[in-house]
This record gives sequence, C-alpha cells and structure tokens, in this order.
Amino acid sequence: MASAASRHTSGKTSAQASESSAGSNGRHSDAVRELLVHATRIQLATLTSLSKFFVGWAQAADRYAQAVSDELLSRAHGETASRELLGRLATVSSRHLREVTALPADAVSHFNSELSRQTKPQQKQRVRRQAA
Repeated sequence: MASAASRHTSGKTSAQASESSAGSNGRHSDAVRELLVHATRIQLATLTSLSKFFVGWAQAADRYAQAVSDELLSRAHGETASRELLGRLATVSSRHLREVTALPADAVSHFNSELSRQTKPQQKQRVRRQAA
C-alpha cells in the first residue's frame, strides 16, 4: 500500500513538473520568437536604410552630372562667360556635396523610424482567430 501511495504522489509530482516545464517552455519559446522578430526587424530596417542611401547617392550623382553637363554646354554655346564657369561649377559642386553629406543622416533617420514603428496589432489577432 505504501508503494501505491508513493506512486500516486509521484504521479502528481511528475504531472505538476510537466505542467511547469510546459509553461516554462512556452515562455522560452515566446522569448525566442520575440528575439527572432526583433532581429528580423533590425535586418529589414538595415536593408531599407542601405537601399535608401544608395538610391539617394545615385540620384545626387545624376543631378550633379546633369548640372555639370548643363554648365559646360552653356559655356560651349557661348551663353556663359569663361570667367563665370568656375563659379558656377563651384556652386553646383557645393550643392552636390551638401546633398551627399546629408545622406548618412537620412539613412540613420530612416533606420530609427523603421525600428520605432509598431507592428500592426491586427496581425496578432488574426493569428489567434485562426488558431482558435
């Protein structure tokens, strides 16, 4: 009889232990899931920030090349005096440098805004409804 009682209490203990470990595993899996979601959000924010930087750089380079071309063609057609050409090219170059030096700050700002953006709560509700 003592053995039956010990089996019964050990059954309760193991059942309680398995419930406790299941709850613990659920908390661990939620933590791992949150970590993976956060890591994914960082990677996506990085990729979109890099693409924003390179697109901005390409657009700035295109504007600069067009402006230099316009100034040189203007001089070639006699519309601009030779003494004005260097000043105009310096102005175009200064504008280009201001645009290019602003690109890293824009990329960082985009990165921060992507990370601070909240996920849509409707997505979580949909998952719960489908699981139910």
